[in-house]
Amino acid sequence: MKVFWLFNHPAPYKVDFFNLLGKSCELTVCFERHSEGDRNPSFYAEKAKNFKMLLPHSLPLGDFNNYTDLPIKEIKKNHYDVIVINGWSTLTEMRCISYLKKHNIPYVFAINGGVIRENEHSYKKSLKQKFLPGAAYYLSPDSHSSKYLVYYGVDPALIKLYPYSTVFENEIISKPLASEERYREREKLGIKGNELYINVGSFIERKNNMELLRIWESVDEDKTLLLVGGGKEKEKYISYIKAHNLHNVFLMPFKSHQDVLHLFSISDCSIFLTKEDIYGHVVNECLSQGTPVIASRSANSALNLIEDGKNGFLVDLDNEKSIMDAIETEKDMDMDVYAMETSKKNTLEIMAARHLAIFTEGK
Repeated sequence: MKVFWLFNHPAPYKVDFFNLLGKSCELTVCFERHSEGDRNPSFYAEKAKNFKMLLPHSLPLGDFNNYTDLPIKEIKKNHYDVIVINGWSTLTEMRCISYLKKHNIPYVFAINGGVIRENEHSYKKSLKQKFLPGAAYYLSPDSHSSKYLVYYGVDPALIKLYPYSTVFENEIISKPLASEERYREREKLGIKGNELYINVGSFIERKNNMELLRIWESVDEDKTLLLVGGGKEKEKYISYIKAHNLHNVFLMPFKSHQDVLHLFSISDCSIFLTKEDIYGHVVNECLSQGTPVIASRSANSALNLIEDGKNGFLVDLDNEKSIMDAIETEKDMDMDVYAMETSKKNTLEIMAARHLAIFTEGK
């Protein structure tokens, strides 16, 4: 089976997935650009091993948009059994979708997640209503993201679900670490406090970490908050921490995937109060290390993976009491085990197998 996939940039988790999928089909992936403008350079480390990678010299238009005609040239040149267009919003994607529709070439439309913006500009809504419908079928990571497709005119009968993962099966911890092990590992890193709460992600307004810092002023000083990442708001965080004497809050720079998993494994809980995430890989990554997650209902991964009170807590951003209650609630070993068991159902291997089954059915 010959498969062509158009994706914006060579994100490491996608490269991992493509390497797995490429073991079972003849896969060609065209990345529209070398990197996204707001990514840490060390984010890009994984290489293509089991698939053909096309990396054009596209015209960059800001941090995300671009234009290249390479995908259309590739589709004209070769016959593919399956063509996947992973997104609609760049000029490259719009041009490619228009070409496929004009020439009646069946294609699959894939999303990594989706959020309905009911108050969005009418022009942007009309673009989505134009470019989202028309595929042979659709790939969606969860039922909440699927609502995004349906809202803009997609037939729900054409949507096929897949588990979205950035974690290999062998990366899932064999059993959650005991408290003593977590303390020892934290001591090596100079992390103090009896309980460690971790937040991993970009230091940007959408991630809502300034609100998390404000909330942390009311948290017991024996609970430590570790913010891991980098971005535009870093100096703002530092100033706030200093001004409010938050001695139990620490910043750590961007870490590799493996280092992040280790940090999750030695934490008591992850806290993810994002205002908006079309999916949010960090939830499953944390669960994979046997660590529960406190997350806002504004991340589709949280709605999809967290069972409230079993492997974490779902909280409302406009209800500070619910957030404080989740922080104060004791997290026991049963939650840790259930977190790990949840992640076992959401691995890169299962994700690749599901895609192959869908392609085989729909070919």
